[in-house]
Amino acid sequence: MEGKETFITPSAINALLTSGQNVSIGNDFVISRQRNPNSIPAFGHPLRINCYMAVFCSSGSISCMLNMNEYTLSRGMLMVITPGNIVRLTSPDLEQALSNASFTFIAVSVDYISNANVDFNSLFSEALALLQNPCIKITDSELRLLSNYVDLVYRISGSASKYVRESVGAILSSVFYQFASYIDDYLRVEHPDTRTDSSRSRRMFEDFMKLVKDNHHAERMVGFYADRLCVTPKYLSKVVKDVSGRSAPEWIDGFVIMAAKSMLKYSDMTVKEISIELNFPNQSFFSKFFKSQTGLTPNEYKNGVVD
Repeated sequence: MEGKETFITPSAINALLTSGQNVSIGNDFVISRQRNPNSIPAFGHPLRINCYMAVFCSSGSISCMLNMNEYTLSRGMLMVITPGNIVRLTSPDLEQALSNASFTFIAVSVDYISNANVDFNSLFSEALALLQNPCIKITDSELRLLSNYVDLVYRISGSASKYVRESVGAILSSVFYQFASYIDDYLRVEHPDTRTDSSRSRRMFEDFMKLVKDNHHAERMVGFYADRLCVTPKYLSKVVKDVSGRSAPEWIDGFVIMAAKSMLKYSDMTVKEISIELNFPNQSFFSKFFKSQTGLTPNEYKNGVVD
């Protein structure tokens, strides 16, 4: 079983976590409240996360490995997992560990987050810190606030409102800002040293991410970023993979796709104009790149076609 992976998306969670109270919209998102979650022990092999996922614990505890680091998720703990990471449950007796456990899972697709009203530039430093500190302790009042958000999503999703998807999206945007606030507060009190981390690899990764954020509209080759950081592309790729669990090209392509989706949905630019803005040699090349990353052509995505 060790070699097999289960790919986790919102719809996969909705299908696998059947013992609790779930609310979902397609593969956009799922929120699942689990008390004594008897379906979790079935996850006896690695889970590759293909969405943004948060898990917070109200009671009990469970041990897991995220990439190569081990964590214990117990009452008042919040774990936020980004796409591309691998999770494996490590509690020796899962049934016993879960006998008094309560967890809430929030999973949101990459596309849904890309279209949400979240200013990722303002959350950039917290997002970097999250890679090193994915599991944090939150206060009872913060835990209650998260529970209130979840209650609100359940009520809206069960209504006959015309704009359920949009309303839930606005709530989830607010939740992400709350996560960023919790991470900031936790690190400031518990790990002030992480704000001035002198690790060469860590600093290089942060410098790489800042360069990608500023240059992805024009530069998609790892060699460009390696040159700016005065290292070889091979060395930079290894550092990025070791620190974040994702490859350098994946980070670069992710920024490019997020920018492309935003322009397709929220600007009047044509596909050709967007391809020029993102420094593709021609519209055809951009369209092939976009489809390889999303499964849709730019026009299909712009017009709301669901794959």
